[in-house]
Amino acid sequence: SENFKPGTMHKLGLDYASLKALNPRLIYVSHKGFLPGPYDHRTALDEVVQMMGGLAYMTGRPGDPLRAGTSVNDIMGGMFGAIGAMAALAQREKTGRGQEVQSALFENNVFLVAQHIMQFAVTGQPAAPMPARISAWAIYDVFQVKDGEQIFLAVVSDGAWAVFCDAFGFADLKADPRLASNNDRVRERAWMMPLLRERLAPFSAAHLADVFERHALPFAPITRPEDLLTDPHLNATGALAPMTLPDGRATQTVLLPLAMDGERPGVRLSPPRVGEHNAELLAELGYDAIKIEALGAYPASGRA
Repeated sequence: SENFKPGTMHKLGLDYASLKALNPRLIYVSHKGFLPGPYDHRTALDEVVQMMGGLAYMTGRPGDPLRAGTSVNDIMGGMFGAIGAMAALAQREKTGRGQEVQSALFENNVFLVAQHIMQFAVTGQPAAPMPARISAWAIYDVFQVKDGEQIFLAVVSDGAWAVFCDAFGFADLKADPRLASNNDRVRERAWMMPLLRERLAPFSAAHLADVFERHALPFAPITRPEDLLTDPHLNATGALAPMTLPDGRATQTVLLPLAMDGERPGVRLSPPRVGEHNAELLAELGYDAIKIEALGAYPASGRA
């Protein structure tokens, strides 16, 4: 797998065509900014492709493009490279031949916004930025509540609307013919949402979460990333694992979001110190102990 500027691996004699001649079964993954085409000479960064790929436009308010809150393309570009490698492995079982797999940040980003592209392609109606969109559900919002706390609450069906109104004693809203269906409530958001915000504001976020959970209604606290280290669900399900930093400090890391045969794949190795695994790697390459010891004297080894 490589992530160098286009042309670099060819200059080094390490491109796919050169290595394929030595091993036709080779599966070679290239992670680039762009797939081959008019843009492939450009330098790409996650934020660059978010801006040019429609994601920043959809994330921010109108006129204020905003990058997503994580490096989605760096992460998912790697994921698509891994998926391509697995597909290539499966194909090699049938053909006996390897292949080059190419993954790119820009194309990854376009895939992520494909739902909005297809909305326009099918309906002719462009998608509005997410903060300005007209939601398909009448109640699907962040609410400011007691002590300045915030909580996301959702009521996404007519049955859920009845449950919501009963849970909070909103008999008048439940009986209001203007709010009979979800489509009706979407049309009446201009006056309905300020009223709901006023009625829910005196409650604490914890109380609202308790009510919504007891009645199986969707909700979410507004959580900071650092708070997730103490999240009861993540800790109960083994999503966080102990890890030792190169300086010896103990901490936790987040595991892959999947389970295999009911087990979470764990941490294979903690981040290494500089040169920590030199001997093992050199031994795998065929160096004997004397040569490994000699190489360790050079500053480039990190162990000198």
